[in-house]
Amino acid sequence: MVLHFNKKSIFNLKKNPHLIIPMTKFNPQIVTLKNQKQVVIRQAETKDAEELLRCLKTYISQSDFLPKHDYEIKLTVEQEMDWINSYLKNDNSILLVAEYENQLIGNIDVTGSQRERMKHTGMIGMGMLEEWRNSGLGTLLMENAIAWSKQNAILELLWLQVYTANLSAFHLYKKMGFVGNGTIKNYFKHETDYFDVMTMSLEVK
Repeated sequence: MVLHFNKKSIFNLKKNPHLIIPMTKFNPQIVTLKNQKQVVIRQAETKDAEELLRCLKTYISQSDFLPKHDYEIKLTVEQEMDWINSYLKNDNSILLVAEYENQLIGNIDVTGSQRERMKHTGMIGMGMLEEWRNSGLGTLLMENAIAWSKQNAILELLWLQVYTANLSAFHLYKKMGFVGNGTIKNYFKHETDYFDVMTMSLEVK
């Protein structure tokens, strides 16, 4: 199930780049996963900062397919609040969280570029706690992020990077309509092991 969005209008930015763009709203929803548990998908708020930091550090420590270690996340709660607030302020960006029994279990973000010639592009990042993988949560997070992007007045192209060895993520993105644009060999190094990364993109307009 994908959210419906409250949106006033979509302007033609190429004709008038100085138009004020209305924010694309995101209405929270309750979804049922494969395990029959009900999860809330909603937009992140600054009050989520401490819990989101905990969630991020946990799932990063549980994954071999994310480009950083949990100890590299050195944000304070106040800095995390600023990070969340940046998504609330930027018209071409959104940060969604998945919540179960008042605890955050995953998130997805669309980070729209703030460069004038790249504002139509948004980079996707996603993660979730290990016990929620293969539950259908990733699909629901992706579906809602893509649906929001399609309704957004600015975004035209989504892109992401994925370890080529991360087959489950690759198949999910392919199912969502993303296509591969190229591979960089040996992009990530885990001690003595090297991993390739693929860039994938999806046109939303």
